[in-house]
Amino acid sequence: MLSDDEFAVLNAIYLKKMATAATISEMTSQPTDQVGQQLAQAQQNEQLIALPDGAMLLPPGTQAVLDYYHQRYASIRVEPRTLQWYEAFETLNGRFIAAVTDWQRSEGDERVERKLLQCAERLAKDIGSLVPRVPRYTEYVRRFERSMDRVDQGQRDYVCKPTLDSVHNIWFEFHEDILAVLGRPRDTT
Repeated sequence: MLSDDEFAVLNAIYLKKMATAATISEMTSQPTDQVGQQLAQAQQNEQLIALPDGAMLLPPGTQAVLDYYHQRYASIRVEPRTLQWYEAFETLNGRFIAAVTDWQRSEGDERVERKLLQCAERLAKDIGSLVPRVPRYTEYVRRFERSMDRVDQGQRDYVCKPTLDSVHNIWFEFHEDILAVLGRPRDTT
């Protein structure tokens, strides 16, 4: 099984689909040179391919990530409190998706933006209750706070821009992550 640090690096690629060492470092708080070493090792192990725009997982890398989720979080996925937490998240997720849609349709209306950010603030707070069981989730809280601070400073691209560590992108990655922790497929309807 992967070490926690190896998993963090490969999981960042799994969630982003393609990621540079700098992006992975930003997501995981691991030093860029350490991430670079892990990427080189994973490439040597044929778990990923390095491309000019970043690294992508190969099937053995994806399988290693999924195996880690399956083994590491087996007990968490059957805990009633985790399942209850997820049900509450799905309600909040519906509100967030509606707020994102409204924000995009209104071309960034500030009132709608506030609703969207309130959902993200709530999720960041709620994630705190999962941190004792999934310590790496502190990184999501940190990322949400950093992106929301940037929005508050007038950098509105940090709401939804796909090429930044925006609130929307972090939310999407967290959703993918919690589904993998729970061993659930993403609803594609």
